[in-house]
Amino acid sequence: MNMKSFLLSTSALATAVVIGTAAQAGSVGSKDAMSVSLGGELRFYAGMVDQDVSAGRGRGYSLNVDEAEVFVEASNTADNGILYGVSFELNAGAADNTAADEAYAFIDSEVWGRLELGDNDDATDRMYVESDDALVGRLGPDGDAADYFNFGGAIGATGNSVTGDATKAIYFTPRFGGFQAGASLTPDTGIASGTGGLLDTDNDGDFENVVGLGANWAGKYDEVGIVLSLTGEFGDSETATGAEDGDVETISVGGKIDFAGFALGAGYVDFAEQGLTAAQTNAGADAGAYWTVGGSYKTGPWGVSVAWFDSSRSNAGAISDTEVNMLSFDAAYDVAPGWQLAAALHLIEADNINATAVPVNNEGTVFLISNQFNF
Repeated sequence: MNMKSFLLSTSALATAVVIGTAAQAGSVGSKDAMSVSLGGELRFYAGMVDQDVSAGRGRGYSLNVDEAEVFVEASNTADNGILYGVSFELNAGAADNTAADEAYAFIDSEVWGRLELGDNDDATDRMYVESDDALVGRLGPDGDAADYFNFGGAIGATGNSVTGDATKAIYFTPRFGGFQAGASLTPDTGIASGTGGLLDTDNDGDFENVVGLGANWAGKYDEVGIVLSLTGEFGDSETATGAEDGDVETISVGGKIDFAGFALGAGYVDFAEQGLTAAQTNAGADAGAYWTVGGSYKTGPWGVSVAWFDSSRSNAGAISDTEVNMLSFDAAYDVAPGWQLAAALHLIEADNINATAVPVNNEGTVFLISNQFNF
């Protein structure tokens, strides 16, 4: 799933969410073991793009199933009050190459927190809050524009983690006084499920020993809700020769405010020297950074939002920076239970996307209409 999420609940509330989800999606018994809930989503896109650098980017429009997944969760509560279970996101699209997107087990306690073991997004991603969390529809620069627009080597979407759904262990504390912390360990960003992690080498270009750390605070003053977050991700780089490139040292800071149907979010992510060679960094290059800000208004079944995304990556020597400016407009309408219609318009300028002394610039517009079905 592209839509970002962050943990704002205590373990007790997390338990209630699981039970509520099961009631909505429909649950069945699994003898005396666990109750099983079933859900899923399908998102269908009609997209159009007009851009200066269009070579190899298709015919300018497309119809596609952007996401198709089935969610299965099984859980139970032990006599001592601990919630435990498993969760799966099963890929259902005709072009999907893997059976599952996420697959993990969880153990959840009001006293000591939540432990997750398996293939899932890490603590860095899930504790972070930024403009995406304040937007509606397809969430502005959350990634859909990059499916259509040629950003080259530029940073063209939000995101602060290299681990994706690689196999990992994740822990979240209970929330005390509004504060919650999380940590995760990913042995290798190229390994998900199976025995591959036992056989994988440490010189194949992935990142290894990646530790994700995060904390956020959620509170409310009168009718104003506030969430603030700080995260860091740290790991070792692997190259095809075993030599060290730039390690993972990503720092992210962001937050969100909401009041009476309005929401405002902002964030900043710095990727430091991730994946760069020593020669590149010595010549002044970096892995780049981005900042974003956005706001929305929701009333009844309607929602509208606007967001600004700005990224920059320094190149070696006298080569000009690689930069992106993107203005995004989103609208969403809940047509009926489980069916949302959304539209997005992205106005994009990207400079020196090839990161060379002879810059290639790209400018264009991406327009998307999506039907999102959830069950």
